[in-house]
Amino acid sequence: MISKVLMPKLGLVMKKGRIIRWYKNTGDHVKEGEPLFQISTEKVTIDVEAKASGYLRFVYAQPGSIVPVSGIVGLIGDRDDPLPDIKPPVYEIDRSAIKQTQEVSESHYEEQGDEVISPKQGIASRRQGATRNDKSPIDKLQEIKASPAAKKLAKEKGIDLSMVRGTGPGGRITESDVTNYEPQEVKQQPATPYARKIAGQYGVAIEQVARSAGDRKIYAQDVIDFSASVPSADMASTLLPLSDMRRAVAERMSYSAHTSAPVTLGMEVVAEELIKLKDDMGRKYPSDKVTINDILVKIVAMALRKHPLANASLDDKGIRLYNSINIGIGVAVEGGLIVPAVADADKKNIVRISRESKELIEKARTGKLTLEELSRGTFTVTNLGAYGIDMFTPIINPPQSATLGIGRIVQKPWVMEDRIGIVSTMILSLTFDHRIIDGAPAAQFLFTIKQYIENPHMLPGEKYGL
Repeated sequence: MISKVLMPKLGLVMKKGRIIRWYKNTGDHVKEGEPLFQISTEKVTIDVEAKASGYLRFVYAQPGSIVPVSGIVGLIGDRDDPLPDIKPPVYEIDRSAIKQTQEVSESHYEEQGDEVISPKQGIASRRQGATRNDKSPIDKLQEIKASPAAKKLAKEKGIDLSMVRGTGPGGRITESDVTNYEPQEVKQQPATPYARKIAGQYGVAIEQVARSAGDRKIYAQDVIDFSASVPSADMASTLLPLSDMRRAVAERMSYSAHTSAPVTLGMEVVAEELIKLKDDMGRKYPSDKVTINDILVKIVAMALRKHPLANASLDDKGIRLYNSINIGIGVAVEGGLIVPAVADADKKNIVRISRESKELIEKARTGKLTLEELSRGTFTVTNLGAYGIDMFTPIINPPQSATLGIGRIVQKPWVMEDRIGIVSTMILSLTFDHRIIDGAPAAQFLFTIKQYIENPHMLPGEKYGL
């Protein structure tokens, strides 16, 4: 039985994913549950496991392909199972994925638009003598348009087909093109075909790039780097390519702004007891190094128990109240922001939350987060106090209904019982989706957080929620 391999949906707002690499070649045996291919999406690189056992019979999306959710990327089945007659999909190609293996693959590159071989055509081709080891996955992705006879003759003569100009339909290389091919006697600057193509698109000469890069073979990245360093005629600038993470952040923030009704409430709270609790836990659990943020995760989780609308999302059927309270923590990494979540934070003590938070932060910075850790959040806490920020308006992490921004702790004069004293304070900024929560309930939720911060002994359960 043939099973389709599809691009998985890794998040509620995910629309597409980029194929990074395949761990199996066509014809290899695949076991259900083992990593089959790797994709980049939602600010993280994730291995996708096989959903069925069998043999990888066909691959539709090679490295660099941008595939929409549920788009077909391959077929798995028994060796003798007849392949379905599926029209090969045409996917956008992201060159940055190919760049990772550029030095070993660029010599095989030709521009996109080549004919796509269907599964049945692929079988026929292999019966004509081709073997799986004749071509790498990159070769298959970037098949040069040429007749079988032309390819055979070029191989016999040792001619690089990428240097032959095709005169057939659509630029297809014919046998006569190979027969009549004469190598250029003019010495050219060594450069990969892809580098020359990029140079043409950017309007620069390979020789210009060579003078900048040095006396060596020129690759596409050399052209890109050179182009970024050259100012345009009207304005000097440097182009920063959009990374997967930056693109995902941009899309999610835009999605949040256009699909919610955000309102932000601010409240200043006294943090004296919060600091005392942190110091107390530091003495009791010195190796865990409990932070203010760890305690706030617990406090927010307990406040959400009393205000479930802040732990919800809106869909076509209505307001969905989550049974679990999973607190997402914003982690700044190179190129963007990742929000892994501490699961069931209301049921865990502060020490355990501290340990799990540190583990999640480390995994975020080393790219080892799992899909579950990234997608299970029901509420988000973002702390910019370490950067000297007093207050800000955080953006809701869709599809959640609210997020809490935390500013720095500062000392200032404060009136207490008709007397002025110096206390430590902080500003909380709650952004909520007004489609789900009204202003008064949101204010009550924020006030509950204030009460717990100023009076940690009020936390339900054992002392300090431990």
